Amino acid sequence: MGRLTDAILNPVGGNAAAYSAGHQNPMLDLQYGGQMGYSPALAEWVSNQQYVRHNLICLLVEAPKGFALLPDGPDYVKTLRALVELHAISWTGLNAGLTVDVAETPVGGAGQMQQDPTDVKMERSNPVVRLNEKYGMPVATFHRAWINNLIMDENSKFANVAATGNAPTDMLADMYAATMLFIEPDPTHTKVVQSWLITNMYPLGTGEVTGARDITVAGETRTVDINYTGIAQYGLGVDLFAQSILSGISLSGANPENQQAFVQAIDANVLAATRGYAQGINNLAANAAPVA
Repeated sequence: MGRLTDAILNPVGGNAAAYSAGHQNPMLDLQYGGQMGYSPALAEWVSNQQYVRHNLICLLVEAPKGFALLPDGPDYVKTLRALVELHAISWTGLNAGLTVDVAETPVGGAGQMQQDPTDVKMERSNPVVRLNEKYGMPVATFHRAWINNLIMDENSKFANVAATGNAPTDMLADMYAATMLFIEPDPTHTKVVQSWLITNMYPLGTGEVTGARDITVAGETRTVDINYTGIAQYGLGVDLFAQSILSGISLSGANPENQQAFVQAIDANVLAATRGYAQGINNLAANAAPVA
């Protein structure tokens, strides 16, 4: 069976681009694929395929400028990038839905209302990152250092970067805030479905830092949720920027099944142990009875 010729809207014109114009990803044409009429349109079944949300890719765009004024500043940048891009279990709280506010006026006396639009708002994004705390509590320690050094010390009420001897000339928001790009790729990992560019991002806390003693129970692991501030931009311009980044991340040759083994030889201490599978075979061969 052939595919419906006009199944996909053409975002750059042609097949009824309409609302898809300017978007980076292919999308189905809603004129086709409706299966809830008098009878299913089975010839258009492929146009009934559902959207399945793919996990966002978080990319650090700008680190806080104040990191550069701290001792070992580049390590702060490297750590932040690794945390948000590689360690995060999840990112949640990204929104872009629109809501329409209306005013109502009665129509007759039966309770009917005419609603007229008065405002349109975009839902606010409140980014939340979930991280597994690691051995030695580096996650909480890093965020504590970020807050104390660049935002405010809980005792002095000043950022401790001022005490480094390399004090900034100002404390505008870019000194302590980061900018991150969140991309949802399509199933081919080549096109941007939607994206958020969020600036003024900094932690609103360290996550859980507690202690306890109870020798009757097992030790506890810790998963921390850290709320970040943020000013979000969402739209075609962000998608275009995100597409330029995503297009530079090629999956060509990046097949996890084909990666080399993470070790390439048996450890010398293991080889020094004379009893093992291979040694058993060698001993068997060395002590084989002569066969006429």
